[in-house]
Amino acid sequence: MDISQINWAYEALAVSAGLLVVWVLVARRARAGAPAAFVGLAHLLVAGLHSAAPVRGYLDPDYVGYGFGLLTAERGLAVTLIAGAVWLVAVAGAFLALSRARAAMAFVALSSLAFAVIIGAPLVIGLLSDPEANKIQLGEYLTIPGLAAVALLLTLLVLPFLIGLVWAGRRALSRN
Repeated sequence: MDISQINWAYEALAVSAGLLVVWVLVARRARAGAPAAFVGLAHLLVAGLHSAAPVRGYLDPDYVGYGFGLLTAERGLAVTLIAGAVWLVAVAGAFLALSRARAAMAFVALSSLAFAVIIGAPLVIGLLSDPEANKIQLGEYLTIPGLAAVALLLTLLVLPFLIGLVWAGRRALSRN
């Protein structure tokens, strides 16, 4: 089988599904609560989005490169290193969100901060530079323009990590 014949979406889906099953089992056993589940799932979503890029970046010479918010890489080993690091941090953050340990909460707070900046900064920069250039196109008949599009993206993609930063940061700094 040639690398060009691999359906990378299936590979990413399989890895993501496996991660989700294991995470749900750990979450049920940990009984960590709703905030932990919310923050953990946000991290798990980032991990799922990065499930194929590290392997594909290394194996596929025709891979176009990598871009995730502020992070970019040319094709090849750079994709594997950057996307792989994002994947590892996201997976670790997802599972550590289920822990009650202060060190785990410190990691979750820092990873939440990193993802909020990596994802949110380009949205804010784009909004400040040209508010009308930002839009979400959902088919032919539904376009969410400018400020509304950025507000929606910030709410869906950045707010969970800001919540994670505050929640995990408080737990990391608590004396209990």
